[in-house]
Amino acid sequence: MSTPAPAPSHPAPRRPSVRREDLLAATVRYVAEHNVSDLSLRPLAAGIGTSPRVLLYLFGSKEELVRAVLAVGRAEQLALLERSEEEGGSARETLERLWTWLADPGRRGALRLFFEGYVRAFGQVEPWRDFGTASLAEWLPPLARVLDGTRANPTVVLAVLRGLLLDLLAGDGEADAARVQAAWRDFLDATLD
Repeated sequence: MSTPAPAPSHPAPRRPSVRREDLLAATVRYVAEHNVSDLSLRPLAAGIGTSPRVLLYLFGSKEELVRAVLAVGRAEQLALLERSEEEGGSARETLERLWTWLADPGRRGALRLFFEGYVRAFGQVEPWRDFGTASLAEWLPPLARVLDGTRANPTVVLAVLRGLLLDLLAGDGEADAARVQAAWRDFLDATLD
């Protein structure tokens, strides 16, 4: 007779809870101002009014909490694309809305977190192993729908969008932000007009 496997020290709850959703929303707000990928749970927990133990209980691990934060951002971005489609926005209008949302200075922490997760996926370690692949699978179909009827290639649009966002994050001040914004407009002009 085999012995049962030991129970995880911090099991995640079986169903979503209001407390989990509240703490996730607080973490999303915290990430907008701080970087949590290399941060211990203690400062995060203090910053959002809880304890590391509660976060581990509700999310299972810091990595799973980070993934949940990134999932919130992706859901918001994809909802923005969907709303624009429903409102009959052109491909250019939709991409401009997306850029404005992503380039907002209040989302820089979340952008940094996304790119860190994307790079960590290259190492093929859990829980990041499928992060990059999942991101492509989530983004390319809606972009293809948005770009339908144009000559734009969704893969190229996604690559340029992400490349310019990286440049925006690496930049230093308003001059760099203006340069990146101009590059995005030039790209849209060349691709969609």
